[in-house]
Amino acid sequence: MVKINLFPDELKWCQSHAEAIVAHYGGNNTVGSGMYNHNRIDSNLVGVKSEKASEVWLKRFIPLEDMELHYQKYETVYGVGDINIYGQSLEIKGLRPHQWNKFKRMIPPKQLQHYVKDKAIVIWTTATGDSKKREVHLKGWNYASEVQDKGVPIKTICDNIWLKEDTEMKSMESLIPLLRSLK
Repeated sequence: MVKINLFPDELKWCQSHAEAIVAHYGGNNTVGSGMYNHNRIDSNLVGVKSEKASEVWLKRFIPLEDMELHYQKYETVYGVGDINIYGQSLEIKGLRPHQWNKFKRMIPPKQLQHYVKDKAIVIWTTATGDSKKREVHLKGWNYASEVQDKGVPIKTICDNIWLKEDTEMKSMESLIPLLRSLK
């Protein structure tokens, strides 16, 4: 696991971006972004902080000019990933810290289909929906195809495919040599 503490200017950007996502999808508490049928700033902030922290960590090892940061846009576009590095799609999935032990690695089936088709890598994270809390944990990663092949269906607030076994998740450190090999 990797711990990232976002800087105040990064947190401010995350808050602003989460607010813009909510506005883009019609305002707070409306049916909006994603599979979860909610559109709240705090929920979007979990994802945005996770994406920003992933970028922060990745650029320690991969030049920023080699990254395409698609998460900075407002709409989900399947086939491009939240972050792309050397043509590899990275999808970032964030949970709140208190949810990790119960839910861990889950992807809604429709998203998973797109991720598998795109041969995406999924980075699993935890972050709070509080714009003042800096800490984000990058827990590990998997190929989306591993979630499809080894996952089990589970119902939470929506249908999900759950990669239940902790031993199936790869360490963050193992991701860097893989990405560098794609250059």
